[in-house]
Amino acid sequence: MTSPTIAQVDAAVRAVLAGIRRAPAPGRRRPAGAFAGRLLGERQVEAIGPEVREIRVGPATVITPIARDLLKRRGIAVRLVSEPEASRRGEWGFAIEPGVAHADAIRRAIHSGPDAWAEVGGDAVEAAGWVSAGDDRGAVVLTPEASVACWVASRVPGVRPAAPADADAVARAVDRLGANLIVIEPGGRSIPSLLHGMKVFRRGGAPEVPGRPGGEGDDEDRGGDRPGDVFPAASFAAEPQAPGRRADAPGGDHRWLAGAWGGAGRVR
Repeated sequence: MTSPTIAQVDAAVRAVLAGIRRAPAPGRRRPAGAFAGRLLGERQVEAIGPEVREIRVGPATVITPIARDLLKRRGIAVRLVSEPEASRRGEWGFAIEPGVAHADAIRRAIHSGPDAWAEVGGDAVEAAGWVSAGDDRGAVVLTPEASVACWVASRVPGVRPAAPADADAVARAVDRLGANLIVIEPGGRSIPSLLHGMKVFRRGGAPEVPGRPGGEGDDEDRGGDRPGDVFPAASFAAEPQAPGRRADAPGGDHRWLAGAWGGAGRVR
């Protein structure tokens, strides 16, 4: 069995994203938001993004008549959930890989925003490890090579990465894939657009494991034996260890793309 090249990996990632863009299948949950406050009024409804089609509220939340009418006109359904589910905020982190232009300005803008973000590493591997190490965690990786970052992150158990092209695709990735790690190439995008995509990512609360892609299901229906995995395992053989490198070398040898993978050196 031959190992995939970088071009094949990139094509696979693009195929997944193309599937995300399709219309939601019947019975699939819609892009959702959560509201844990006591009063949901007109101002709060107006602040809901256009990609949201369902809002989760707790039993103690009161929805004003004007807000309810506005929700109906916008086609946003209201779903009553338990108080803990409505208030699941999640824990959020980000990583900026070497080679990203204007990294300092982006980092400053993220920390200056209204939402709390922790810098959890310097690359996709470290961000994926942070996501995998705790519950209700989500991370954003800013990188010059989205396909490679998405691929290496997908090899960490429990991590469900996606590389959406815009904020609307972010919402679909969260809904359809249960993405808990979003990979973004900042090149050619403004800082406000990056921040908006990050805001959409965390708008629905802590990331959730979705049903099986293409249909409903729960963890017992999955082919894999790891609760955070959507797919059972990689469909290709494990990559060969780079000659002269330890498997536990600092930085991770799995970031080395050997010739069998179409690479010629360490990806940084």
